[in-house]
Amino acid sequence: MPNTFGPDAAMETNDLVAFIIFWLACLPSLLLKPESCVLVLIAALAVFLWAFVKQGNGGPLFSNPEAVYGIGNLQGSQLAWVMVRCINSGIGGWAGGVNFSRYAVHPGDQVYGQIFSIPLCLLGSNILGIVTTSCARGFYPNEPLLWKLYDFLQAIQRNEAPAARAAVFFAAFAFFLSQLSVTVVACGVVGGMDLAALCPRYIDIRRGSLIIAIIGICINPWKIMNTANSFISAISGYAVFLGPLTGIMFADYHLLRHRRIKLSHLFLPQIGSDYWCAFWHGLNWRAPITWVLGVWASLPGFCASVTPVSVIVSDTWVHVYFLSWPLSVCISEVDDDDVFGTFEELQKPKDSKEEKEGPDHLSESPTYITSLEHA
Repeated sequence: MPNTFGPDAAMETNDLVAFIIFWLACLPSLLLKPESCVLVLIAALAVFLWAFVKQGNGGPLFSNPEAVYGIGNLQGSQLAWVMVRCINSGIGGWAGGVNFSRYAVHPGDQVYGQIFSIPLCLLGSNILGIVTTSCARGFYPNEPLLWKLYDFLQAIQRNEAPAARAAVFFAAFAFFLSQLSVTVVACGVVGGMDLAALCPRYIDIRRGSLIIAIIGICINPWKIMNTANSFISAISGYAVFLGPLTGIMFADYHLLRHRRIKLSHLFLPQIGSDYWCAFWHGLNWRAPITWVLGVWASLPGFCASVTPVSVIVSDTWVHVYFLSWPLSVCISEVDDDDVFGTFEELQKPKDSKEEKEGPDHLSESPTYITSLEHA
């Protein structure tokens, strides 16, 4: 297919056609209940084993990485900061994983899944991808590093016999189903839940998912995917913005409220609710200020990482960005005083005068004063 786009479009005509087809395939899937699929695991193992057997070893990324990247052997502080950046990038990519903990039936059900499943899946998928890319570098030395799966499948079509096209098709179809499932669950369903929570009278989860699908076109995702260095930097940048949120929630729930809240008051947008009166119309204005304080320190290094040509900062700011998630979490936890004025009542003994007299009109539910761990 001839390309009709200019060099600044960050995509070609065939990419746009594929994106539109994928987007249209996602729309009906947003109306269905998410289900699990094991096809992608079979396809990933098949591609990995084929590449490993064809190369016969782990590839040049393991035997001679300095020659592949054209850099010397990293030692000392250089190696340490690279490792810190990689750890921070991994946290940034999965810092939003708590979105899926909302599906837990009972408090604590998500703990074992997060402790075992997420590290196992992350480690397994990373090993498969790194070894496969390394092997591809060995038997396709004229190709660039094939980190993107679709580039690897295209390289197989260019360099292997015509019979390999069938295998490429089935592998691509399995990964297409995987990406479709991830897009629906991680983007559509999660975004639909958030929009439904903001405007429950007008938006349900399905309507919210469709709105997210429209927004997905407006943000030009191909710019993020196809611009050099921007994709990894954008994934790493999640930690810059999610770290302060984590710190705020941790400080509010664990340090200030000692894991005790009034659930019924959370759903009362009127005078009489502790949270409506303690905040400004239910909005804690201290939270966005604290969030900004947690974000700003990492912004210079983040901007330099995304646009290294136009933005140049000192190594100190870059190192601060490499520490963005733990640093922003700690900055956003500094408010450890009772600024809300709602804890004295929560910490009263059970035989207090108020409880002997019975619950007030806001606490007819047994969840008047409830610990989330025992809800």
